[in-house]
Amino acid sequence: MKNLNFLNKGQIFPPLEEAKRIGAIADYDLMFDGNTHAVEERHFRQTLDNINRLALLLGWRKTYMSVESNYFQLTSIKTADFVCGELPDILSASDDEAKKERQQNILDEIRKVTMHDKKFYDGIVDTSKYGEAYFRVYFSKQLNRNTYTLQSPAMIIPVTDEEDDYEITNYVVAWLKDNKQLCVQIHYKGYYIKRDYKVREAFPSELCTSKRFEPYEADNAKSDLYSLVLDRATDEIFRCKAYKIEEQIGSDVKVETLLDDFAIVPLSNIKNSDRTHGMSDYDRIDSHVASNQRTLTEISLIFDKYTTPTMAVPTEALREDGGENIMEIGKAVGIPEGGIIPQFLEPDLAKLEYYFRMLEYNVARIKELSEMGAALTSETTISNISTETMKTLYASAIKKSQRLTSRNTESVKKLFHLLSMSGYGEPIPEDDINVVWYDGLPDDEQKEVLVATQKITAGLSSRKRELQTRFEHTPEEAEQIVQEALEEEADFNAVRALGGFTNPFNSPTSGADGSGEQEPDETNKKGAEGQNPPDDGDGE
Repeated sequence: MKNLNFLNKGQIFPPLEEAKRIGAIADYDLMFDGNTHAVEERHFRQTLDNINRLALLLGWRKTYMSVESNYFQLTSIKTADFVCGELPDILSASDDEAKKERQQNILDEIRKVTMHDKKFYDGIVDTSKYGEAYFRVYFSKQLNRNTYTLQSPAMIIPVTDEEDDYEITNYVVAWLKDNKQLCVQIHYKGYYIKRDYKVREAFPSELCTSKRFEPYEADNAKSDLYSLVLDRATDEIFRCKAYKIEEQIGSDVKVETLLDDFAIVPLSNIKNSDRTHGMSDYDRIDSHVASNQRTLTEISLIFDKYTTPTMAVPTEALREDGGENIMEIGKAVGIPEGGIIPQFLEPDLAKLEYYFRMLEYNVARIKELSEMGAALTSETTISNISTETMKTLYASAIKKSQRLTSRNTESVKKLFHLLSMSGYGEPIPEDDINVVWYDGLPDDEQKEVLVATQKITAGLSSRKRELQTRFEHTPEEAEQIVQEALEEEADFNAVRALGGFTNPFNSPTSGADGSGEQEPDETNKKGAEGQNPPDDGDGE
């Protein structure tokens, strides 16, 4: 959206530009829960139609797909595991030691009070699921300080600059009350406007404002998902309920946030030039998941139909009982030449190989397109797998997590800056906040020690810095470890200067009788018994 005109009287809400995204959010929730048979998205709808036709041919009136493996939920959870399964460090970057310690205490307090680690993990799950996530900062009267919550993307519409989609001018937070009242917050930097509207349900004819959109024949009696309008250009259907704004209720109310920026902090997945919102991971793999479900269900239907024991026998061996033909076991029946020999019917399984090849192909594409690779299968559950091998297997997932962290590091800095502005002692500038991310994989301690040793030896780092950044010790712990190491090194050097560590029973200054005189070493004598004299050059 480029302006706030969509909130004027007589406008459709949500606006058509946002309706498809908001409707898709309901689909993403269903996919995440594994309830794909209820998803209105075209891949799964077509898949279900095909399976129902097959079921009718096989004798069933209707059937439903089941999810063999919920790749959607697994993709989002694994993404969050790689991004923040190993929690990032949020550190003060101030050059002043006293200020740095003070700011670090504030950052640690914010992290604990707001339950940041839990909310941020959930935010990354949303970023994978919806393509974006939103944190809303507010002052908590209960805590008497700033905190934040994770807001559903379906409730937020960003308004961007006319020339730059990356420049946000407003955020509109909207929700319905009793399907008759639309409540909105129009966010500006430092404050937001509260406004209420009277609305009614929109008719399909009111939505078709241009030749691009046309009414879509659907069951509008559904209460959860609505399919009202078809977009001719993209062949996509609007799947959210539409309302028409009739009039504003009351006057605007201005609420100061006491922040120097928007109270909304976004997290984003990848974008491109034609989209304001991030791209959901589900949009890349939904067609392959649908194909897998169709293949698995067809295999299941065929086996259920044809693996039931069914015999083919001569009619002479049958008797009728209640409309069913029953074979009388033990009855002698003559089989004429070319006649039917009693046998069990078996399905033709020649095409099963094709089905399983399709499954393997789809799984490979799902792993590739989701960028999760081996993380989506059980092939990496080997207990003795090395860290280096694991990093190789998870290379694509690590790259994906690095992209997410690089895109959203500034959002984390902004979030902690805004939170620090009320109730924590002093505000912390964004430039004084540093976020250190990890890949969520186990550390290779031997390699870490080797790298740290090489950096210290080359003068690129200090022992104290390596202990703090690489081995996660506090400044006090790092100082104590360094002092103990220096003291041990000094003691060792002192002992070595006096002759080293010695054995009192085999000392160079102690004789066998304890007199302090050492017996001559017979083995060093020229021509000693049992030893050959040194070669004097004589060939004899």
